[in-house]
Amino acid sequence: MSSAHTRDRVLAAGQRLTPQRDLVAGLLEEATQPVTAQEVWQRATGLAPGIGRATVFRTLDALVAAGIARRIALAPRRTAYVSCSDRHHHHLVCQRCGTVQELPEADVAPLIRRLQRGRGFVVDHASLDVMGTCAPCAAAPAGAQSRGAPSRASTERAPGPVSASAAAPTPRSRANS
Repeated sequence: MSSAHTRDRVLAAGQRLTPQRDLVAGLLEEATQPVTAQEVWQRATGLAPGIGRATVFRTLDALVAAGIARRIALAPRRTAYVSCSDRHHHHLVCQRCGTVQELPEADVAPLIRRLQRGRGFVVDHASLDVMGTCAPCAAAPAGAQSRGAPSRASTERAPGPVSASAAAPTPRSRANS
């Protein structure tokens, strides 16, 4: 079951709070790393054996549309989901251990302003997933797997701002963050 805050967000988005939606939102909140739709479905069937695969997939889409979850492309043809806070933010995704840290909008806003000024581009919405290696994994010996930083709900600021040259090639436009 999801937190009261997430249940309130579902209702505020104009969506019904079905038992299935509550279950899937709760599974995303509990996940310590991004999870695929298949993984969410497998976990859900352990708690609600009758839940259908299509129901879980549709529920994930609804949670993304409501801004409660976010799709992250981890690799070609591999999409995962993370639960998101209600503040606009972006993500740092560790490709070694899979952790996801929220990147505050304040860290990305200077890049957006430079794009608007320098290129005359009018930004309606920005959504950025920065792929790389988290500090614990970068510090680990070669071949060692670190568990990295806390995923999805990390409220810590990422160390240092993202430079325009590092961030510019990776932005992808999304409807929600």
